[in-house]
This record gives sequence, C-alpha cells and structure tokens, in this order.
Amino acid sequence: MGAINTAAYLATVRSRMDAQQQVVALLESELQKSILGDSTTKIDDLMDSVDGEIAKIYKNSGISVADQSGFNAGVQWRTAMENGATSKKADQSVDQDFLRQALYQARALLGELRIEEQAWNGEVNSEKTLRKEVNDFAKA
Repeated sequence: MGAINTAAYLATVRSRMDAQQQVVALLESELQKSILGDSTTKIDDLMDSVDGEIAKIYKNSGISVADQSGFNAGVQWRTAMENGATSKKADQSVDQDFLRQALYQARALLGELRIEEQAWNGEVNSEKTLRKEVNDFAKA
C-alpha cells in the first residue's frame, strides 16, 4: 500500500473549500435577492444549481467516495434541503426561510472542510519536521 501524499491531499481539501465558498456565495446572493424582493429563482432550479456545485466538490475531486468525509455531509445537505422543500411546490419561488436553512447547511459543510484542512495541515507540518530531523541526522 502506497503512502499518502499529504501535501497533495491538503491541496485537494483546499480546492474543495474554494468550491464550497462558491456554494455559500450563491446562496447568500439568492437570500439577498429574496430579501430585496428580486428573487424569481425556483426551488428546483436552486437545488439543481447547488447540487452541481456539491458534485464538483465531492464527486469529481479524484478521491474515492469512501475517502471523502465531506461526501456524507453533501448527502446530508441534499436530504435536509429535500425535507425543507417537501412542503413547497417545485416551481414555487424560493423563500427566505428555505434559503437561510440552505445557507446554514452550506456553511456547516464549509466548517467540516476547515476541520479537515486543519488536520491535513498538521500532517504536512509533521512530515516537514520529520524530514528536517532526518536531514539533520544524516548531516551529523
């Protein structure tokens, strides 16, 4: 079994964080439109758009689904949004409560990615320290 390239994995996590930031920005924009009374976005359209972004983050990251802690969170996001949308018609405009719930879920996913980033950042730093110690030992 090969060793994990922690620096590459950390870069992948950071890439997923950037994509999740885009999801949060999309939802914040929709919420702002809704507050201002300018929103004509339909629930199905919003969920499809956000699902596409989540698919980019978790399904197309080059990492197997089993290795993606965030993938389960993405599935949980979709389930929560479907539960929130069941009382609404698919062609109904998105309301502020629905958007706030979606934004809450998206920010929770971002928080999970930040925790994962911290863990992998610690691994990368540990490897750097270990390599330095080995190099120092080899010089002695």
